[in-house]
Amino acid sequence: MRKIWLVLGLIIVILAGLWMFFFSPEKLTPDHPAGKTVYYTRITSPGVQDENERYDYELTAYNEKGKGKNIEFSAGKPLREGAYIRLYYTWIRGVTYWEEVAFEELPGAVQQKFQEITSSSI
Repeated sequence: MRKIWLVLGLIIVILAGLWMFFFSPEKLTPDHPAGKTVYYTRITSPGVQDENERYDYELTAYNEKGKGKNIEFSAGKPLREGAYIRLYYTWIRGVTYWEEVAFEELPGAVQQKFQEITSSSI
């Protein structure tokens, strides 16, 4: 029995060490990009207000290489139509944080995507 507790304790110590090695507290901060994929989108329509007084959005967003992905997120206030938004996304939690950015702050591939979309809709 003593050997089982010793082995179990050793496994717990090893797992705790690995967890501390790979885990960084910055990954838990919603607005810190560590461990998150950054996407960019443009608000093209008003959000749909839900029963929790939040505004839900479902938009196509692009990563820094210009690859698109449909992303759903919510905001506590209606976002300005035409605004460019930076989204911090994790595959488990979805969008953890968003912020409005200027067109000039977008990566080049993303700027090109939005210019293509704008020119094709005219």
